[in-house]
Amino acid sequence: MARALGLGLAFCLMLLGCGGGGGSSAPPAPIQLQAAYDPAQTQVKLTWTQASGNIDGYNLEARVNSGSYTLINPSPIFSDVTSAILTFTATPPELATFDFRICTVTKGVNGPYSNVAGIKTPLLPPTYVAASYSVPDGGILVTWETLSLLTDRYVLERAPCDAAGAPTGTWASLPLPNPAATIFVDKAVAETQGYLYRVTAWSGTTASTTRGPSQRAVTPPLAPTAFAAQPLSGAVGLTWVNQSRTATQIQITRVAFGGYGPTVPLAVLPGTATSFQDADVPLGYYQYALSVSDGQSTTTGPAIYAAPANPPGAPSLTATSQTIDPSVGVFALSPGGLWAFGTSSPFTILPAPWGTWPAWTQPTSYGYGGPRDPLVLDAQSRPHTLYTDSTSSMTVLSHAWFDGSAWVSEVIAQAPSTDTLSFADTLWLDQSGSPQTLLSTATGVRYTRKVGGVWIQEDIDPSNTLPGNWRLFLDRFDVPHVLLTSSIDSREYSRNADGTWTRQILPNTLNSFVGFHFESGLWTDSNTACVFYKIPDAGNPVNDAFWAMQKVNGLWQPPVLLKSFPSTGISDWPSAALSPDGKRVAAVFAQKNGLFLFTLTAQVWTESLLPVPSVDTPTYRVAFDGANRLHILVKPSFVATDLVDFHE
Repeated sequence: MARALGLGLAFCLMLLGCGGGGGSSAPPAPIQLQAAYDPAQTQVKLTWTQASGNIDGYNLEARVNSGSYTLINPSPIFSDVTSAILTFTATPPELATFDFRICTVTKGVNGPYSNVAGIKTPLLPPTYVAASYSVPDGGILVTWETLSLLTDRYVLERAPCDAAGAPTGTWASLPLPNPAATIFVDKAVAETQGYLYRVTAWSGTTASTTRGPSQRAVTPPLAPTAFAAQPLSGAVGLTWVNQSRTATQIQITRVAFGGYGPTVPLAVLPGTATSFQDADVPLGYYQYALSVSDGQSTTTGPAIYAAPANPPGAPSLTATSQTIDPSVGVFALSPGGLWAFGTSSPFTILPAPWGTWPAWTQPTSYGYGGPRDPLVLDAQSRPHTLYTDSTSSMTVLSHAWFDGSAWVSEVIAQAPSTDTLSFADTLWLDQSGSPQTLLSTATGVRYTRKVGGVWIQEDIDPSNTLPGNWRLFLDRFDVPHVLLTSSIDSREYSRNADGTWTRQILPNTLNSFVGFHFESGLWTDSNTACVFYKIPDAGNPVNDAFWAMQKVNGLWQPPVLLKSFPSTGISDWPSAALSPDGKRVAAVFAQKNGLFLFTLTAQVWTESLLPVPSVDTPTYRVAFDGANRLHILVKPSFVATDLVDFHE
């Protein structure tokens, strides 16, 4: 290893040849010292003419940018050596001058010095010059990189080439957007023509070596622009503006928005076509793409998403958006049409700008253990909730609410932690504001409600031995109804005025290995109801199916298939609501390519699509306010910070 010199640099010295000598007379200096630099190896090769006479060897010195000379060799170089290679141990700075000189050494005394031989390190050239056609940019995208710290401008050149990549014309400079740019989109190119690109770096009047040419870049047929879609009844109308003069055909494809399902080729049109109508399209959002081809190269243009128009009779909705914290996932609509919010971890009811209550957080570290829809607003738009407080010895179920001045709470039921005690379903409030729910106890599921300030429990069906899911619903006249879904059958229990319960077995006519899985329901009165569920489609194993079953004049009707759709893996709970006047039913459920709304008016179902193209782990609630106006609150994903209220 040689010694370090200015700028923190050092050389590794390799001598070419060796020998020795001696003498007493002062020999002449070495002559014709020459230096050559190899930037690829960061090496300097030195050669000189051997000095005459008896000498012990040579000393080699170097300096940087007119600084002081520094001895390079730690011991004299043998006298018969006439060349050496110096390798930089670190990359030398650009455009630096290194001067070298050599002298003889005799008995430890330096003789006269040779001539000075110098080198200048070059400007670092560009690297990784690449070129390819970019559809989004509408031209050939040329990029390069550089390690240079001194470059103040680049010169980019282009030449046409043949199919083999050989230039067929002169190199011409291209106008960069700024002198130091390292990216350029060449839009002044002809279709199907091949091009080569090369780049040179400059610092002042000094140029680097030119890098390139790049690999051959070909301009394919130009993609159409102004791609647009118009929603039509049961169809989507597509239009575009052609840019290509060489395209012989245009292909149109469609895929369900969100990317699931196969890509469907819709049509192959002449290269001059500018429109297409995708007819008989099932309701939903889709992604459309155009590809143009000249028979040799193909270009796919930008994609758009679109959906058919909603059918006549679909609700006309207005969207109101707001920004929320992504942890918000608890919702309830007030009679005045305003939403209240909460979070589930930690379980907290948040204050609303239009309300008077402060925030409330479950007073336990146990975590949320209440119903699936934990927030309910009463007729005065005051919040109510249920929660569980469990310790090592006791499980306590409680009801908390804002009474107009403060949050208060009360115990509904409690039992030793070794017993089975939990909420079986959500909280309901009757028209007077009295709360009620279902409890899962050691003796079975029980209906519990607050009467005269006291919580009382009632058996629903002591004879039932079927395990399953229990759901509580109140009709417009505050009569409770309970659904039990088991692997054997599905049962409705309706409470009579004398406190007894009447049971009906629903018409389980669908052959499904999971039985009926009820997701939501609603009751107008004891004779009129509707329930919704989503199960695998027995007629199409790759699909899920959304069903509705109505109770008309006291009798449950056979289920009606509302929609069959590709299974998407979305685990959600369809949401349903009944208008206060009992005239309209609304139900919403999610697919990957949109949120679907079904409304029932005068016994006619209408399917429509909410303007939410794609959903992923969505949260949504459908509700009617006190004026019978429909509201659908949508949080498109679990981590979304945008919340949209679609409302009439």
